[in-house]
Amino acid sequence: MDSLTREDLTALATRGQGICISIYLPTHPFGPETQADQTALKNALNQAEEELAAGGMRSPDAIALLAPARELLGDRPFWLRSDVGLALFIGRDGVKALRMPEEVAPRVIVDERFYLKPLLGVIGSEHHYWLLTLSQKRIRLMRGSRIGLVQVDLEGVPTSLAEELRWDDLERSSLQFHTGTSGTGGKRPAVFHGTGEPDVKDEIMRYFREIDKGVAEYLQDDDAPLILAGVDYLLPIYREVNSHPRLAQTAVTGSPDNMNAADLSREAWDIALPLFREGRDRAARQLDDAWGSSKTTSDPETLVPAAMHGRVDTLFVASDRELWGRYDAETGAASIHASRQSGDEDLLDLAAFEALHSGAEVYALPAAQLPRGEAFAAMLRY
Repeated sequence: MDSLTREDLTALATRGQGICISIYLPTHPFGPETQADQTALKNALNQAEEELAAGGMRSPDAIALLAPARELLGDRPFWLRSDVGLALFIGRDGVKALRMPEEVAPRVIVDERFYLKPLLGVIGSEHHYWLLTLSQKRIRLMRGSRIGLVQVDLEGVPTSLAEELRWDDLERSSLQFHTGTSGTGGKRPAVFHGTGEPDVKDEIMRYFREIDKGVAEYLQDDDAPLILAGVDYLLPIYREVNSHPRLAQTAVTGSPDNMNAADLSREAWDIALPLFREGRDRAARQLDDAWGSSKTTSDPETLVPAAMHGRVDTLFVASDRELWGRYDAETGAASIHASRQSGDEDLLDLAAFEALHSGAEVYALPAAQLPRGEAFAAMLRY
């Protein structure tokens, strides 16, 4: 599992899966420290086995449950793709591994559900975008993240503007352009002129409509941001035919064919990052506007029962804090403890787990960045 969608997270946030083991480890990109990361994972699996035994599981059963995860210890291709964090989810269906683009605190948790709070910042469109490169030689669609770019195959879509439009002939005979000092990034769109001007632009637009159709068919309901990369005179033409709902206003300018992959990824990521935060920032403003009403709460004794009964609409929760206690399903009450006691669980994670399961929007941030400076803040449906 190299990326995490909301559907993936919802599947993990399902009860009734038996014993669930959640392991989080800080790791390093493949290199001299990889052996230490493998040792850390080995120790974490040994700790999980001890906790399973303490909970009454027979040794052969514990060994069998952890076996798929232990196979990763010697899996060189797995470690070649390491990032700065690793999450493993081990259960009766095997092991799911997620390379995380952010550092995580080491944790080994054995429970009847998976521990998910550290994942809340890397859900689906929150951490991926699409990059469409427009150039004479190649039209490419790539899935981007903080880690880099991966090209995808747009089946049935012509991928060369030069070949499709006989670019050299068109450029010599009918297409001229120039740039000035106004417009986005200190430049203005190309000016098309000459006897063939309408035909040339129309041909490019016709071709771009085919590209847009292919992109729309591939992305379907994926509303992650779409970023363009290309020379100035092509970008406004594509914008005229675009149908993607989240086309970024800012683009990577210049010929993408002349950029190396690292530079292209870096410039696109700088554009994507603020876009990821739009939904979160909008939700924070809505919560702040409603603060003090009966539809908001920062009271844990209110939050946990509300989450358990599907009443949470939006939840902001501290990624770097725990709230230890217990929830009694029979009485519907949550009891809070100043420090962890035997049988306690992190009620912030429990609330996030249940809120996700009921379709709420959940955002995890360091406590210092949370609205109102609370350990959590929630908007209720009713």
